Amino acid sequence: MSFELTDNGGSGQLFLEGFDLEKQRRVNPRFGNKVLIVLKPPVALAERIFTDASCHAAGRTKRAAHPAELLHITLLCVGCFDTVPRSFANRLKAALGEIRARPVPITFDGSSLFGNRSCLALSSRREMLELRALAKMVQRALWRANLPFVAASSFTPHLTVVYGCGKIDIMPVEKPYSWLAGSFELIFSHNGETRHESLGRFPLSPKADRYEQPESQLYMPEKIFRPQNRSAHKMAAR
Repeated sequence: MSFELTDNGGSGQLFLEGFDLEKQRRVNPRFGNKVLIVLKPPVALAERIFTDASCHAAGRTKRAAHPAELLHITLLCVGCFDTVPRSFANRLKAALGEIRARPVPITFDGSSLFGNRSCLALSSRREMLELRALAKMVQRALWRANLPFVAASSFTPHLTVVYGCGKIDIMPVEKPYSWLAGSFELIFSHNGETRHESLGRFPLSPKADRYEQPESQLYMPEKIFRPQNRSAHKMAAR
């Protein structure tokens, strides 16, 4: 089984040779049913986020806040499908089950507008390095297993609270939304049904190795001794 890389509106989408392309549609991942790898906040925190987003949306947009049970951070979009790809999902679960990673601290202390449809999303003022590292591990796991996914140009951690709301005021966050994510999940998002179908959950372990740190920037010394400088030092020492 091999891959074909096709151009899909600027973002690369991999398709499996021999896979039913009628079920995996060549559409913008924002529309249609999607297979996603996500992190979800705890139930109580999700309810708090939903309540706050609902209060903020009232009178500012006709769009309702996203239901608490559907709130998520997308680590990776695998692709768009008409129906749940059961056999393909089994291969995904096998690959994701090989990941050994630590729980991830999550903190959202602000909000911003994302995307062309102006979705309101929670964001963070600080770099969430562990979350970025986990997203990278997920991508590597799928590459090693020769499985396709939608390759995004960059990963910006966020949690969308109102979809297609237009240009509205940014939602103030007086108390940060924080939790320690102890697992990630493979889901099938049913477009237009406001429903997530869980295909698998994968625990994170505190016994796993620490996450990779980003490469440190190399700093040049303030003074560089060139060959002629060294010669001068030798002459002075004589």
